[in-house]
Amino acid sequence: MVFVAVAVFVVVLAVALVLLASAAIGAFSAMFGGMKRDLGRRRSGAAVTADERPARLVGAAEAAGDLADRLRLARARRWTACQDIQQRLEGSRRPDDDGVGDFGMLALDIWAGRPVDDRQISQSTRRHRPGREERAELENMVRDPVGRIAWTTALVADRVSRNPAWGLEFFDLHSVRVDLAGEVTAIARAATRIRDQLAILGDPPDGPLGTDDEVMATYAEKAGLLSTRLDGLVERLEAFASYEQIVARIQQRQEKQAWLDRVSAIDELEHAIDAERDRAEGDRVRNMADESGILASIYLDEIAPLARSLKRDVIPGS
Repeated sequence: MVFVAVAVFVVVLAVALVLLASAAIGAFSAMFGGMKRDLGRRRSGAAVTADERPARLVGAAEAAGDLADRLRLARARRWTACQDIQQRLEGSRRPDDDGVGDFGMLALDIWAGRPVDDRQISQSTRRHRPGREERAELENMVRDPVGRIAWTTALVADRVSRNPAWGLEFFDLHSVRVDLAGEVTAIARAATRIRDQLAILGDPPDGPLGTDDEVMATYAEKAGLLSTRLDGLVERLEAFASYEQIVARIQQRQEKQAWLDRVSAIDELEHAIDAERDRAEGDRVRNMADESGILASIYLDEIAPLARSLKRDVIPGS
C-alpha cells in the first residue's frame, strides 16, 4: 500500500515538473520571439529612415531648383519689359540730353530713402545734373532689377511732361489727365518696400533649414508673393507707358492739323491760273528768243559784212 502511494506521488511530481518545464520553455520562447520581432522592427525602421532621408534631400533640392528657375524667368521678363520701354523712349531723346528730369530725381530720392514732399513735383520739364554721389546712387538704382522698374516709370513721366500736347486742355476737360508725380511716387515707394523685403528674405536657406519642409514651403510662398507683386508693378508700368503713347499720338494729330491749317492758305486755283500764265509767257519769250536767234544770224552773217564792205567802198571815193 505504501509502495503504491509512493509511486503515485512520484508520477504526480514528474508530471508537475514536466508541465512546469513546458511553461518555462514557452515563456522563454515568447520572450525571445518578442525580442527578435522588436529587433527586426528596429532594423526595418532604420532601413526605411536611411532610404527616405536621401529622397527628402533630393526632393528639397529639386523644389529649390524649380523655384529658382521660376523666379529667374520672372525677373528676366520684367527686365525685358523695362528695357523695351526705355529703348522706345530713347528714340525720342536728344543725343546731347544727359540730364535727369524732376521725376527721375523724385524716384531717386525715394529709392535712396530721402524725405520727399509729395507737393514738390509739378508737371515739370526741368533737367538736373546729378552730382557724383547722386550719379552713383542712380547707377545702382538702374542696375537693380527692382529699381529699374521705378526708374523706367520716371522716364515715362518725364517723356509725357515734355510733350507739347500735354498742355492741352483736352486732358482736363475730359478728366483723363494722369497725376505723373503721383504715379512715379506710388511705384517708386512700392518698389522700395519690395526691395527691402527681398533683402529680409534673402537667398534660399541651406544646411538643415534647406531640408526642412516647413521652412522651404514658407520661403517659396514669400518669394512667390514678392515676385507676383513685382509682376503687378510692371503691368502698371506698361499701362503707364501705353498712356504715354496715347499722348504722343495726340501730339502727332495736333501737329498734322496745324500743318494742314498752315498750308490751307495756299490757293490751288490761283496758283493753277498763275502757272498757266507763266507757261504762256514762257512760250512767248521762247518764240522771241527763236526770232532773235534767226535775226541775229541774218544780221551777223549777211547784213554786217555787207555794211562793212559798203563802208570801205564809200570812204576811198569820197
